[in-house]
Amino acid sequence: MYSIDRKRYLWVTISAFLQGLLLGAYAVAWNGLHEGLALPGGFPVLAFLYNMPLSIVVIVPFVFWLAQEHWGRRLNLFLSGLSLVLALFYAYRLWSVYPTGSSFYVIPSQKLDLLRACIAVFLLIPFFQCRIATWSWRVPYSEIFFQFCRNLFLLFQAAIVMAVFWGLLLTASLLFDIVGLNFVPWVLFNPLVAVPLSSLTIAVSISVALKHPGIDSLGRWILSVLAWLLPPFSVLSLVFIACLPWSGLRTLWSTGQASSLIMLLQLGTILLANAAWLDGARPAFPNKFLNVLAQVSLLCLPVYTAICLYSLGLRIQQYGLSVDRIQAGFSAVVLGIWGIGYAGAVLLRRWPTAIGRVNIVSALIMTVIVVAMNSPILDPYRLAANNQADRLLGGQIAPEDFDYLYMRFSLGRYGTWALDRIGESGHPRSAAIRRRIAAAMEITPQEYLEDVEDGVAPRSHRREILSHAAIYPEGRQLPGAVVDHLMREWGREDSPLRNVRRSAEIVFAFVPLTEGETSHGEDLVVLLEGMGMLLRVEGDSVRAVGFFSSAGDEEDEKFSLRGLSSPDIAAVAPQFRDLLIKGRRYRILPLSEGEKR
Repeated sequence: MYSIDRKRYLWVTISAFLQGLLLGAYAVAWNGLHEGLALPGGFPVLAFLYNMPLSIVVIVPFVFWLAQEHWGRRLNLFLSGLSLVLALFYAYRLWSVYPTGSSFYVIPSQKLDLLRACIAVFLLIPFFQCRIATWSWRVPYSEIFFQFCRNLFLLFQAAIVMAVFWGLLLTASLLFDIVGLNFVPWVLFNPLVAVPLSSLTIAVSISVALKHPGIDSLGRWILSVLAWLLPPFSVLSLVFIACLPWSGLRTLWSTGQASSLIMLLQLGTILLANAAWLDGARPAFPNKFLNVLAQVSLLCLPVYTAICLYSLGLRIQQYGLSVDRIQAGFSAVVLGIWGIGYAGAVLLRRWPTAIGRVNIVSALIMTVIVVAMNSPILDPYRLAANNQADRLLGGQIAPEDFDYLYMRFSLGRYGTWALDRIGESGHPRSAAIRRRIAAAMEITPQEYLEDVEDGVAPRSHRREILSHAAIYPEGRQLPGAVVDHLMREWGREDSPLRNVRRSAEIVFAFVPLTEGETSHGEDLVVLLEGMGMLLRVEGDSVRAVGFFSSAGDEEDEKFSLRGLSSPDIAAVAPQFRDLLIKGRRYRILPLSEGEKR
């Protein structure tokens, strides 16, 4: 027994160290590509490291650590099968994002694939753990549920241990820095050292926790505490749904994060419901009223799903499919399957005994969807490329508004094929389309990825942000020259547009402000949070002629874009003339009524 344990711990340590080294190399490649580094000879080593199979490197070791109690041939077969499946997914994704007729470059695609695979594998691990332990698939749901909870709490305690460990190392590094040993913090926080230390800490903490049965009792205690959050959470959900007819969906859309917030609300409801009813064999609360009240939140889940799908449908109808929207649709559909299952069980009076069947069926359906999204069947890149190309060829979007860079750099092989199909089509404006495709082909991958790596809204999203922003008076549109000017200004280091991520963060208003202009033109006010710019538009000429900010420093004195409408914006005569000091003009802002003395 001791020899088996020593061998198991040895393999846990080796797997953690190798995972840490590979993820550290990935972090180095990320930083290198962000800084534009390249190795001699032009061999894309950094791109190769950045595109390593993260799903295998991250998922397989974690599964091994969580299931290490079942050390033996069955666990080895399970890990081998899991690695093979993940390798097939990775091979297909590498093929699909590798551009045709071009050099290899980085496409930020693995994070979404990794997230979907992690969710699916984590939900399926308990099934295989019970299968390995019993040699049977006919395992009570209670065993599967508590195995899932154990895995969850093992990762939770590992995260706490890692946070404490790095807190101590940070304190020690500060002390070393004080005494002049600056190289010690540099070494500790180097990715090739920090990441392996983190992996080893997580693996060792999981191995130690598995030796102590107290993890199960701690998990049950945490679940019992979380269960009592469901009744007040249910009241809040009911109030939110009841207020929607009065507030309307426009207020919800104005946040810019409505779908994310609602899906987070769905996820919280599902998790709290499982914490309350556990395996469904007993009532969640001793009071019947609390049990009924808690079930109200489950009836709200289909409403949340309908709102998310409606919001997503509007975006797709306006702008077509993208990889991010398909990922959002995946999240909404998966949460909707659970929500409809829970609400249906409540309405059919089969709650909570049906919770096990709903969870198992939902997990299996989600796994099927994940497999389909890692194959040509529901590949987000294929769907997005074909949909965007069809929108252009069908006349739903003008050639000048089409995002050729997104097709080339973010949709991989399918995007390249779609661009070829667009260029060879018989579109009435095919000549203009081919010119724009040729211009997009001249952009280097590094130039395109700079915006993505810097956290600035990428060029592929900026036109969408501008097209969806509020424009006053109602019915006005931004001239093409203004859009081109703003796109150029967006890339400047000192441009306030670099902070704009959503269309709700910018407002346009055509207001006559300049005086003495003899040529024909109009003024355009660009409003951001607490500040604004004044543009003079004369045909194809656009120039900035003014800049202004809020009159006061207090938060309540700054104008906000929320609730802004066309009547709120007007031009008024200045109260004071400008002051000229040594040839420099200064604007005197009038005091508010409360400031006058």
